[in-house]
Amino acid sequence: MLSSWSESIGPALVLVTVGTMPMTHYRRMSPAQAEAALEEFLSERVPALQRLRAELAAQGMDPEAALDGTAASLTPLWAWITGRRAELAADPTVEDAVEPRERWSSWARHTVTSMHVPSATMFVLLDGLVSYLAQVMILGAPTAAWGLGSPGDPRHHLHQHPVLLGGGQQIFVPTLPMAGMLRLKRGEPSLGENELAEYAAAMIAALHDEHPPLMVDPPVLVVAAPTGFDVGVRADIAGQHPGLVARLATELAAQDGVTAVDRTATDALEANAPGWDPEDLQRWVSGWLRIYLPFDR
Repeated sequence: MLSSWSESIGPALVLVTVGTMPMTHYRRMSPAQAEAALEEFLSERVPALQRLRAELAAQGMDPEAALDGTAASLTPLWAWITGRRAELAADPTVEDAVEPRERWSSWARHTVTSMHVPSATMFVLLDGLVSYLAQVMILGAPTAAWGLGSPGDPRHHLHQHPVLLGGGQQIFVPTLPMAGMLRLKRGEPSLGENELAEYAAAMIAALHDEHPPLMVDPPVLVVAAPTGFDVGVRADIAGQHPGLVARLATELAAQDGVTAVDRTATDALEANAPGWDPEDLQRWVSGWLRIYLPFDR
């Protein structure tokens, strides 16, 4: 399926070699930096998929059969990744086990500002999964195109991220794989058995939609406050899922670097997290909601 992937993103971009950019968050880049970061992201997709194929082969699996380009194939792939949970957390006393930040994939360097010593295996599996999930979406919705998320809206949580565009949607493909992989790494409950497959199918349908619904507010908004962070869950989500915000507060309070979480309203929290920044918190809560809510928002 590699040729289909190459054709989907365009052969010119496959051949681009982009130097490692400074570790600047997408939302804080200049327009020129964001365009260069998009090219860097695209230039990494085929090598990441090749590494995943090599890893499958090394484990005695047939990459052609495992990565057949269908949404359904994501279910056994995720089961295989879940079975390697013990390999995802690096031992910082073993130098070769730790993946230095400068070797992280560009999307991780430009979105993740704190992570406890990820292993090289974790990034082979994670970045390969990102590439394959994107391939599945593009094969299912071939009119989708790569671009920058909400370039004119600095307040949007996907401002200047590399996203798939179509049907009025903009999809930052790493979000769900990253959330699931981090929870595996920490030994926490992670994605459901069929969740990636269902997500891919839903996103393919959304990318095809020629008459998309009006854009709605993001499911969560994190704003820096004088004493911490204000975390607002969209009112309709909080209202339709009683107990969700309380559960969010409990799990957030248990994370490293979070010292206190207070519920200030039915749909809002105040978090004291001196070890985090707004982008960290936005990503974590968005990933948490993606795990505990259906995909029809």
